Amino acid sequence: MESYLNIKALFSGLKSLSTLNSQLSIILILISALYSHSQTVISVDENASRNRDKSLVLSMAASAVLPGTGHFYLGEDSKAATFFWIDAALWVAAGTTWLYSDNQLENARGYAVKYAGAEGAPKDIDFLSLMGNYRSRGGSLYQNSSPDNNEDYNQAMIRAGLAIDHEYPYGYGYIWDWGSSDNPETTARMKKYNEMLKRHRIAKIAFQVSLGAMALNRVWATLDAMRIYRRTSANFSQLQITPFATPEHSGIFVNYGF
Repeated sequence: MESYLNIKALFSGLKSLSTLNSQLSIILILISALYSHSQTVISVDENASRNRDKSLVLSMAASAVLPGTGHFYLGEDSKAATFFWIDAALWVAAGTTWLYSDNQLENARGYAVKYAGAEGAPKDIDFLSLMGNYRSRGGSLYQNSSPDNNEDYNQAMIRAGLAIDHEYPYGYGYIWDWGSSDNPETTARMKKYNEMLKRHRIAKIAFQVSLGAMALNRVWATLDAMRIYRRTSANFSQLQITPFATPEHSGIFVNYGF
């Protein structure tokens, strides 16, 4: 608001004031001059309409594909950089955990081939976990080196009333023997083998968490792009605001065309 005071009227009023009421009278004259000679100026924030010619669908779709691109499209460079770096970090995390998980699974398979004779064993986490639960898979065709039959997979299936090949074929690639439980060295090897599988599972969970975080980042970026678009896409092209001021009145004319 810009105000213009009638200085001549102010000094003529001051001459008629009494000494006792001078301070109060000055305040009243200033207020009177302010309201009788005021002009109101209204301005529109151009930032509220800077994206009115852009597409909401495009900004949201871009954010869903690659977080940050929708914000860059809407002119929010700092936010775009934030979403870019978050997504890049999640991609690195996902790639790193996947590679580590796969490496630990391959290492476990190689270790079982070397120390349990599991030549040709598949790189299958379920089967490799099975080898970590039983010392051997012997039975009628293969000799079981462990004195405890409870530690042999085939014997456990027979006692459970199941066929020894109901889960996996009984042949090359699916036979193993870690050695007797009387030997502490074979026990230590099985423990090390299971630790490899444990690291594989943990890394796999971390990989899945990274994927979930990437999905959430896209949802967040999409919703934020929609919020920014709504805040910066107002259309003032049909709105006209004209201020006016006279010695008696001041105000604005508002005209909106449909």
